[in-house]
Amino acid sequence: MNNIIVLKQSKSGTSSYHLSDIKIQQKIIAILVFSILSVLLLGIGTGYALFNHKVDTSLEFNSIQTLVIQKETDIQQFKSAVNRELDSLALQIGGLYAQSLRINALGNRLTEVTKLDATEFDFSKEPGTGGAGLDLIAKENTPQDLFASLYSIKANFQQQEEQLFLLSALLNEKNLNQQIQPSGKPIRNGWISSSYGGRVDPFTGKQAFHSGLDFSAKHGATIQSVADGVVIWSGKRGHYGMMLEIDHGSGYITRYAHLSKLEVTVGEKITKAQAIGIMGKTGRATSEHLHFEVLKKGHKVNPWPFIAKK
Repeated sequence: MNNIIVLKQSKSGTSSYHLSDIKIQQKIIAILVFSILSVLLLGIGTGYALFNHKVDTSLEFNSIQTLVIQKETDIQQFKSAVNRELDSLALQIGGLYAQSLRINALGNRLTEVTKLDATEFDFSKEPGTGGAGLDLIAKENTPQDLFASLYSIKANFQQQEEQLFLLSALLNEKNLNQQIQPSGKPIRNGWISSSYGGRVDPFTGKQAFHSGLDFSAKHGATIQSVADGVVIWSGKRGHYGMMLEIDHGSGYITRYAHLSKLEVTVGEKITKAQAIGIMGKTGRATSEHLHFEVLKKGHKVNPWPFIAKK
């Protein structure tokens, strides 16, 4: 076996070490083992440190990513809530606009029906508002305040609309009653020649009851309806001669007798003051005139109160 000798030069002289020496071999092996263990421990420590750092970084990244996702979800929910509020606000504004149009239409209609001065009640113009020396309060408007104001305005609109509809219905009913109830003269440019009630019969000279009013006028005078209605008779009828009968509703019927010409037919709708015939002397009549009767619920009544209404 070869013998390896290690020489060491020092101030004290030269020392020699034989590798075949058991003690030397043990020291060398111990040094090698220590070195290997040190390297291993260093590698393990480095790997552990790197692994822990990677885990910590991964956990931090996951935490940040979760936070970002949560914030994105919160933003989407907030946007959805805002969009819902805006949609609701748009619906409220649209409803208020429609109600304002109806109220303006009702106001214009009432102005026409009541014959108010249109320049005084111009519903197309914005009413004046304001005030001197108003004290502003340091309060910011919030969506809740805005919606509360809108709901309050909507409630006011609904109440005003209901009141206007009721007033319009009452005025229309009153106007309708005025249109369908007989009023005014049944002849243009004529005068009363015989009254309602008892009188001497011009044919027999005896006392008789006259059930209407007689009107005289110049030849060819125009006969007109005293109210809106529907023609229920147009033609000859006994002593009445050529006669028109008009149903005005609410139990009112008017008769126009002794006509020379009939200008309307049965079933025709008639308006107040419309020309319906020409005065004549057909039937039981001494000369040209109009015999005018008013019936209320089938009974002949004195036409004079209706004529006096105009």
